[in-house]
Amino acid sequence: MAFTVTNQPNGVKAILGGLSASTIAPKIEACQSGECSCDCDPAIMAKISAIEVVDSQEGAVMTITGSVDAQTLAPMMQACLIDKA
Repeated sequence: MAFTVTNQPNGVKAILGGLSASTIAPKIEACQSGECSCDCDPAIMAKISAIEVVDSQEGAVMTITGSVDAQTLAPMMQACLIDKA
């Protein structure tokens, strides 16, 4: 499964190959509400102002807006969205 996370001007873009937006959207909503079963860091989640998830030919594409970076989010996304997929 391809998994890439890159820094963008206002946040992070992640491509989650092999997954669909409908598969990961409920997990993201749970993390945003603080009700997830992952090890999401509430301090980092507070720095995120928006998360958009769409399907593409590459898989699910997440655009995360806020004061976050790829190096910080990649391990959290790996544990929550990929390893528990």
